[in-house]
Amino acid sequence: MGWLFKTPSDDATEATLRALHTQNTLDTYYEKGKALIFCVITGFVTALAVSWFEQASDVSIWEGTVEWFYNKVREWVN
Repeated sequence: MGWLFKTPSDDATEATLRALHTQNTLDTYYEKGKALIFCVITGFVTALAVSWFEQASDVSIWEGTVEWFYNKVREWVN
């Protein structure tokens, strides 16, 4: 008899459920790994694109966003 079901005829059902659970766990690990790799690659490509954009033009995204926000906070505090 199985762990989950208490009749000998339900062993196949228990084995099926156990296999489905194992497959679901493997799918979850696969999806998380795939998403992590996608995020790393996307972040790297975005960094290269921003770097190229700043190099090709006279626009600095750092000065346009981060320093603007820093100056705005300083204005609010003072």
